[in-house]
Amino acid sequence: MRARVRSLVESLDVEQILPQCYVSYRPLLVDGLCLFLERMPAHRLAEIVSDQFEMAADTGFADRVLALLHRCPTLHKLGQIVSRDRRLSNELRQRLQSLESVTPTTRLDDLPTDILQELENMGDIELSAHPLAEASVAVVLPFTWKGKRSRDPQHGVFKMLKPGVEERLFEELEIWVELGAFLEERCEHHGLPRLDYAETLDCLRRLLKQEVHFEREQKHLTEAADFYARDTNVIIPRLLPFCSSRITAMERVFGDKVTDVNIGSTNRIKLADRVFEALVARPFWTRAEVCQFHADPHAGNLFCTPDERLAIFDWTLVGRLDKQQRVEMVQMVLGGITLNETRICRAVSRLGRTQPDESRLRDRVCAALREVRQGCLPGFDWSQRLLDGIAASTGMGFPENLMLFRKALHTLSGLVADITTDCSLDRVMLNQGLRQFSGEWSSRMLADPASRSFGTHVSNVELMELMGSLPGTVNAYWLGLWEDSLDTLQRIQGRSR
Repeated sequence: MRARVRSLVESLDVEQILPQCYVSYRPLLVDGLCLFLERMPAHRLAEIVSDQFEMAADTGFADRVLALLHRCPTLHKLGQIVSRDRRLSNELRQRLQSLESVTPTTRLDDLPTDILQELENMGDIELSAHPLAEASVAVVLPFTWKGKRSRDPQHGVFKMLKPGVEERLFEELEIWVELGAFLEERCEHHGLPRLDYAETLDCLRRLLKQEVHFEREQKHLTEAADFYARDTNVIIPRLLPFCSSRITAMERVFGDKVTDVNIGSTNRIKLADRVFEALVARPFWTRAEVCQFHADPHAGNLFCTPDERLAIFDWTLVGRLDKQQRVEMVQMVLGGITLNETRICRAVSRLGRTQPDESRLRDRVCAALREVRQGCLPGFDWSQRLLDGIAASTGMGFPENLMLFRKALHTLSGLVADITTDCSLDRVMLNQGLRQFSGEWSSRMLADPASRSFGTHVSNVELMELMGSLPGTVNAYWLGLWEDSLDTLQRIQGRSR
C-alpha cells in the first residue's frame, strides 16, 4: 500500500504546489500527503485513485491536485486558505480559487430524509430544486417565504452539511493527530527546522470541528451583527426564524465575490480598504477586552453587493484577540518607530506561548530594525511579518488565537491584492487608528496617565515618552546606519579574500 500511495503522490507532482522559495520543504509535503492517504479508508482512497485514472494523460498537475482536494474536506479547506497566496503559480492559484465556492453537485434528493422532513415542516416556504453554492462542508439552498410585514416574497438561504461530509471530516481530522508528530520527525530527516507542526495542526483540528456546529455559527452571526450594526457599508446576513441545530437560515444577500466584481479602479481601492477596515482594523482598534474576528475570510465568504457594500458570510470559524495581545502588538510597532530593540523583544516574549532563544530573538529583531533603517515602514504589516520570522527562525510558539489571526490576515492580504494592488494594510490601520484616537481624546484628559483602556491601546504616558524619545531615535538611527555600513563592508572584504 505504501509504495502504491507514494507512486500516486509522485505522479501528481504535488511538490510543485510549494513555490521555489520553499523548495527545501517539498519532500516534507510529499511525505505528509503520503501518510494522509495511507491512513485514508480503503473505499475513499479507491475513489481518489479512480478520479486520477479517469483524467486524460496530459492533465496538468493543478487539475489533478484540485480533484484530490475536492474529495477531502480538510484539504479543501486548506486549499481555500492558500488560494490567494501570490507566491504560488498563477495556474495553481486560479484552480484553487474554484474551491472558494464550487459548482454544486448535491441535489435536493441527496439530503437526508430527516433534514428534508425538517424543511417541509417549516411552513410557508418554497424551496429551490437546485443548490446555490457548495463549500468544503456545507451546501447552500435558496428559498423564498412570505414575512408577516410584507406581501412580497422574501429571499433566504438554508445552509446545511453536505451528505456524508461529517463522517469524512472526522476521519481526516483523526489522521491529523498522527500527522503533526510525523512531520516533526521528518523535519529532522530532511534537515529542516523542527517547527511546531503538532500544535499547529491540533489548532486547525479544533477549528475545523466547529464547521459542523451550526448553532455556534448562529451565535457568531448575532455577535457580528451587533458589532457592525452602525456600519452602513457592511452587511451581516440576518438570521431567519427557521434555524435549528442542523440548519442555519438567513436572508439571501445578492452580489459577487469581491475579487470578481466589475467596478472601476477607484471603487476597487475603496472596496479593498473596506475589506481591511471591516475585518482587521475595526476589530483590532476596539477598546473591548476581547475582540472577535472572522477566521475564514476567503473570497467565497466576501461579496460586494450591487450598491458596493461589503457582505460577510460564513461566521462558523471566528477567532478572538484579548486586550493585552493587542497592547503588545502596538508595543512592537512603537518599538519599531523608536528603533528600540528591547521594547520589541519584551513585547514578543509576552505574546509567546513558549519562551524564545534570546540570542536568536534579538538577531531577528535586529534584522527587522535594519529593514526600518533602510526605508521599511515599521507599521502593522512589518510587525506581523516579524512575528512570522521569529516563529520560523527561533521555534517560538504562539497562542492558538494569535496563529489564527495571522492566518486570517495572510489570507486577506492575498485576497486584497487580487482586488487591487493599490491598497495598503498599514494605511488602513493608521487611518482607523487615528479616527479611534480622535474619538477618545476627551476621555484621555480625565484618565489615569498610565491607563491603556482606550481603543488605541496606548497610555498617555507612552505618548509622552514617544514624543520625548525623538532625539534618541534620531541618534539610534544614524548609529545603526553606520553599523550597517560597517557590516556590509566587512562582508564584501570577506568575499574578496
